[in-house]
Amino acid sequence: MKPVIKKMLGSSFIGALASPLSVDDYLGLIDRRLSVREPRGRVVSAVRQTADSVTLKIEPNDNWQGHHAGQHLLLGVDLAGVRHSRCYSVASAANEPLIEITVKRNGNGRVSNFLVDQAARGQLVYLSHAEGDFCPDTRPPAKALLLSAGSGITPVMGVLRHWAAGGDLTDVVFVHYARSRADMIYAQEIEDLAARHEGLRIVCVFTAEGGARIDDATLDANVPDLAEREVWLCGPSGFMDAAESLIAARTREPIHREQFAASRREAAHGEGAVQFLKSGLAASGDDGSLLEIAENAGLKPAYGCRMGICHACKCRVAEGTVRDLRNNRVREVRDTDIQLCIHAAAGDVAIEL
Repeated sequence: MKPVIKKMLGSSFIGALASPLSVDDYLGLIDRRLSVREPRGRVVSAVRQTADSVTLKIEPNDNWQGHHAGQHLLLGVDLAGVRHSRCYSVASAANEPLIEITVKRNGNGRVSNFLVDQAARGQLVYLSHAEGDFCPDTRPPAKALLLSAGSGITPVMGVLRHWAAGGDLTDVVFVHYARSRADMIYAQEIEDLAARHEGLRIVCVFTAEGGARIDDATLDANVPDLAEREVWLCGPSGFMDAAESLIAARTREPIHREQFAASRREAAHGEGAVQFLKSGLAASGDDGSLLEIAENAGLKPAYGCRMGICHACKCRVAEGTVRDLRNNRVREVRDTDIQLCIHAAAGDVAIEL
């Protein structure tokens, strides 16, 4: 959409004419990917690399602002008339025209399991702008270690592809842990990259096929010069905790950790009254996060991860006292955007919702 047209459609005058619908509702009659401001995309391919995963390539609309290697985004789909959003790493290299994500089945996870089972070419998805600083520099250090496990391979692939595209794979060790070869995402591509780049050494550990879990001995055997390597680490939180402790004992080089689990949360109990200014509702702040209180009051605020990672539930607090559920810290806020899922009321709170 041309900028001048987008600016015109985004004006308050056109918005008033479209009311009670939005301009995007009318644009959706032409193409649901069209939006004045919102990044949206359409799946152009869906490939099942393993039995419990799907790799999606997504063509975004012109509201997408691109991404850096290793960043993540919030992806939403409409299920039974309700939009559900979750965080996924972008596996494509920076500056690629298509966005690639790989989704693994996740227990009873509604969005992940829907995508694994049913996502196909033509699927409309809603996107956030990319976030995260897993890979803050565009070029690797002289010596690097990429260490991942399970679906933690996805942001690492974004970093690896970016370095490969720039011809920067001069001394990179990539160690990945999976249950088996059949469970490993990107297995063939990684082998091909290693065959083309002498500076890339791959170590795959398959724990269901006799491979030892990460410990002092395996780390020293696989990466004997770890003290000289800057590290990029991603995987399940237990794996990362164990690996980070081992790595920190062996090197003073930076360790970049992509975190996909929430920090420890205190019990989501609050106090005081919560007022929702735009809807004219009020509720007790005693039970649950501010997001849960809003939902229990019948409101439908946007949300994604519900863990403080994605920022989808950010909302403005006009004034009030809130408690951060990650560290139990209480603070007074006024005209401040906060994440509803990781804050509880610590007194009266007025939210612009």
